[in-house]
Amino acid sequence: MEPINQYFSELEQMIRSISRPCLNAILALLETAYRDGHRIFIMGNGGSAATASHFALDLAKNTIAPGAPRLKAISLTDHVPLITAWSNDTAYEHIFSEQLATMIESGDAVIGISASGNSLNVVNAMLLAKRYDAATIGLLGAQGGKLKDMVDVCILAPGQNIEQEEDAHMILAHIITRHMREVVRSYAQMLATASAGA
Repeated sequence: MEPINQYFSELEQMIRSISRPCLNAILALLETAYRDGHRIFIMGNGGSAATASHFALDLAKNTIAPGAPRLKAISLTDHVPLITAWSNDTAYEHIFSEQLATMIESGDAVIGISASGNSLNVVNAMLLAKRYDAATIGLLGAQGGKLKDMVDVCILAPGQNIEQEEDAHMILAHIITRHMREVVRSYAQMLATASAGA
């Protein structure tokens, strides 16, 4: 039982040390993107790809409120034919940036999930996002890697291992989703009040 208790103890310590100011800064960027009608793109590799898919699902479906515009969340990890085409015809490092190049607009938000912070395909996508004046956000591991100094705001998950860092990213995805659900609901109430007073 000791390894289990140790894991939980380390996880609790890590969660307590996650930067609340950085989280609040991320929430502010996503609120702005939503209220201005822009999209949120999410990406990652391996376990982070699964988190990106889960995160986009939650943001797109679990934030719906009658009377308010839906939140536009897109995972760049889910289109397997397109990913393999770009990887085969150019290089794996372009699988996210080439998808973004087709869709991204100024004001969108781009979230990169990477425990190392050095995934070249995520780095390239962030470089493209910055050229389009999109908000750039990183959910990163303990060190942050290259992405730490590239993105507008990031959260470091200072775990003892990659499993704990990935745990933190999933928890953050759920926290962000719950926050954005309240943002959408409040927006629906505001629109309803404005309509009633018109």
